[in-house]
Amino acid sequence: MKAHFMKYLLTILLFLLMSAQGLAQRGTVTGVVVDKETGEELIGANVFIRSISQGAATDISGRYNLRLEPGVYTLEFSFITFQKQIVEDVEVEAGKVLQLDIVLVPDNEALDEVIISARRLDNNEASLLRLQQKSLPVQDGISSEEMSRAGFSNSAESMRQVTGASVEGGKFIVMRGLGDRYSISSMDGVVLPTTNPYRNSAGLDLIPSSTVDNIVVKKTFSPDLPGNFSGGAVDVTTKSLPDRLYFKLSSTVSYNDQTTFNNNFMGDPIKNSLSRLGYDDGSRARESLWSDSDYLKKLNNYIIQIQNNMLSPSEIESFNSTMRSFSNRAFTVSNETPGLNHSLNVMVGNRYALGSGNLGFNLGVNYSKSFVQYDEREINNFTARIPEEGASRMQAFQLNSGSESSDQVDSGLMGAVTYQPGSNHEFTYTSIYNNSASESVLDMRDGYYPGALSSGTYNNRVISFVQRELFNNQLKGRHHFDGFDVKWSANYIESSQYEPDTRFIGAPVDNSGQYFFVREVPLPFHFFRDLDDTQYNLKLDGETNISRWFKLKTGAFYTRKDRDFNEFRYQLENNGTDPDFDGFISFREASGNYEGYFSPENTGVIGNDGNGNNLLGITYRDQTRPQNSYTGFEQVSAFYLMGIFDFTDNFKAFAGARVEKTDFNVQSSAVNAQKGEIDVTDVLPSLNVIYSLNEKTNIRLSASQTLARPNIRELAPFASFDLLGGFPIVGNPEITRTNVTNLDFRYEIFPKSTELVAISAFYKDFKNPIVMELDVASDQPQYQYINTNSGRLFGVELEFRKGLGFISSRFDNFKFSTNFTYINSRVDLSDNELETRRRLDPSIKAFRSFPSQSPYIVNFMLNYENQETGWDGNIYANVFGPRLTANGAGAAPDIFEMYGKLDGNGQLQSERPVPDLNIKVRKTFVNGLSAALSVSNILDFSIIQYQEDNGEYFINSALNPGRTVSLSFTYDLN
Repeated sequence: MKAHFMKYLLTILLFLLMSAQGLAQRGTVTGVVVDKETGEELIGANVFIRSISQGAATDISGRYNLRLEPGVYTLEFSFITFQKQIVEDVEVEAGKVLQLDIVLVPDNEALDEVIISARRLDNNEASLLRLQQKSLPVQDGISSEEMSRAGFSNSAESMRQVTGASVEGGKFIVMRGLGDRYSISSMDGVVLPTTNPYRNSAGLDLIPSSTVDNIVVKKTFSPDLPGNFSGGAVDVTTKSLPDRLYFKLSSTVSYNDQTTFNNNFMGDPIKNSLSRLGYDDGSRARESLWSDSDYLKKLNNYIIQIQNNMLSPSEIESFNSTMRSFSNRAFTVSNETPGLNHSLNVMVGNRYALGSGNLGFNLGVNYSKSFVQYDEREINNFTARIPEEGASRMQAFQLNSGSESSDQVDSGLMGAVTYQPGSNHEFTYTSIYNNSASESVLDMRDGYYPGALSSGTYNNRVISFVQRELFNNQLKGRHHFDGFDVKWSANYIESSQYEPDTRFIGAPVDNSGQYFFVREVPLPFHFFRDLDDTQYNLKLDGETNISRWFKLKTGAFYTRKDRDFNEFRYQLENNGTDPDFDGFISFREASGNYEGYFSPENTGVIGNDGNGNNLLGITYRDQTRPQNSYTGFEQVSAFYLMGIFDFTDNFKAFAGARVEKTDFNVQSSAVNAQKGEIDVTDVLPSLNVIYSLNEKTNIRLSASQTLARPNIRELAPFASFDLLGGFPIVGNPEITRTNVTNLDFRYEIFPKSTELVAISAFYKDFKNPIVMELDVASDQPQYQYINTNSGRLFGVELEFRKGLGFISSRFDNFKFSTNFTYINSRVDLSDNELETRRRLDPSIKAFRSFPSQSPYIVNFMLNYENQETGWDGNIYANVFGPRLTANGAGAAPDIFEMYGKLDGNGQLQSERPVPDLNIKVRKTFVNGLSAALSVSNILDFSIIQYQEDNGEYFINSALNPGRTVSLSFTYDLN
């Protein structure tokens, strides 16, 4: 699971590309055959071309595939007890794929066969029927065709077009305004793990859109889905069996007006041969003795023994080597000039006839390198005093201003092999490897720290490298027997997060410009953290038709994740230093010259006092906290049973229940530390009713119970040190899961195959919701995860997709889509927090909105596509209302986040959010070549976190990502 693994798979990819010679000049006709009444795929339906006596049968997905010489054909589609359908004028072009989805009508209607011209066939009708008739829960989604048309590069970007969806940090999906705790992300039906211990759902930015067949979001619960979601269950379906040989290569270069060629960019001076690939070759690793527990136990005594000349020369040499291992990675930064952001994505796949079956593969590689520079970075913390009438409650705790630089590398490999031995069986093995590494420098200058310092300024610098890896292996199968269907999957997943030598220094500066250390501010730290997760998933689903109107579905699920997390801290120690020794440079004398102060000559044994006693310079102590290392596991076992009832052609219902047993256990390394445990069994019922007013109109009603679980990090008593000077975050072994009751209504109309009008309403009631509360009653204010009493949420969604040809024929190539979500939520404050806050301000409300919840979300897209000229483009906009990001301290207002604008004085211009507006134009040339130009963040918003008090805004954080102009080139052999 390291760099050599990437090189190995890359070699395979290059071999396959070189061996793909002599591409056939035949064309491909493919599609899905479905039952008009049920919307289900028909397995084993016959497709025959009488003129050449060639045919095929649909596979377990209802899909057929024909490789034909260029020409015009007539295709016959037939299936027992169904009317035959004859499609004339099917034109096959060399090297092209023609998609023909077919709807077969049961033979209880009048005609024996239907003849239609391919030129009049609506190829999206079958897909529409599957969405309209077969979808049991309320769902939305986006197809690979829409992703390609819009130019989305990864799955997270693609989700922005889904109703009720917003994206946090460019990767984490938030549905219906709820935080990621209430949404789950899965791939091919299996929940994706996250290597970020502070997140409950996985980021989707590392799944390239070119590997995706479609993304579906289930918004209501059915028993065959995991029970731990309330906002939405996002499932990314990857490509399985290709229709034909394809090859796609795309490359993008981007210019950002805040970052590219910016001479203020700061980098970590530690470089190695693997940095460009996103790996550390050990240059940041701990020196061996820092991981020797016996040595660390002796270290404190060594200080006294060295000063009294009681150690041998070899022991002193070993001591100096250990102390000076940090000298070459001190707190200096390198000045760099970032070039253009760039990325490369390659996908190749093919299918082969193998006996009476088919064998296919998909293989892909993606790589991207990007830079981020914030020249005017602000990070501020405010607390509150007892309010006075007409006066602000706010007082500064810490104010920081400066800059931040980040160098991000993302890479991944995906390989999948699918084998269909016949129409009734399919086996797929998929292996996905992703690596993401971020090298960051945060340099806050001219700050103030009134919460700890009475005067002077405060400088703060953090240098970090974070690498996350994911290696996901899945074997799955689908089987169709006489009257019985089975699906199964098994996953083995390894994921890790590696943070070697994160460096923190807080440096107060007095009024004369001299740097100094004070006990109120921690001395410089070196942090080392590593997280390793191992996860196993097993999933089994079975479905059978009991009668014409009743179908039974059942299944089981098991998952277990084991985690090992360790944190090590090593802190500067300067108490034994003689500041009058001529060979020693004090911190004041260095006056910000970090390279000189932390040099090897200033570290360890630096001389003697003339009486035979050794003199020490700066040293380091092991300040590792055992409670900050922990092990734990999450284990969930589930079984479900549900019935699907087709009472009439227009009335369908499904009902059932899922039983989930939750078994969590987290143990800190500290002696006698409290365990975090959850051992509970939940029964999660679900009832859904679907009434079709006609073939194009549905009414859906749903009632269900779901839950939300804390993650291992939230159960662990780990107290994370905030490197930005904010309040630490502490886990809570006593929190438990949240129970949620859900009610949903949806009215949907499909005027045409590409058009949709829908209105939805939803209500959710939460028992024991998990929130992060700021405890200001303790000596050190800190955030902690707690269960509060209750919460509730209700909202409305509107969605509209419409072709604009009805205005005029000049608009035939335009398509407009928009969606709007309004959400009203409240979660009760805990009794302790309410009592504390009302002691300071009796007028404070007893509730707040849910964390990360926006009061509204609006998406807008206008598409243009002209296949004759090869031009297409789109304008995309997203806007969301201010969302709660952190709780205020004491009586201070809560902190909200939005995209907005700051004026010349650094103040918020308006409470109205600024839309995220993007545009893309693409030209497709002959032979599969295309070029695209896109501009993002056209309105140049800043990401602002703020508090409002008595009409005045206080900025907690502000950063401007800048505008980005991207140029993409694609070669698509399809």
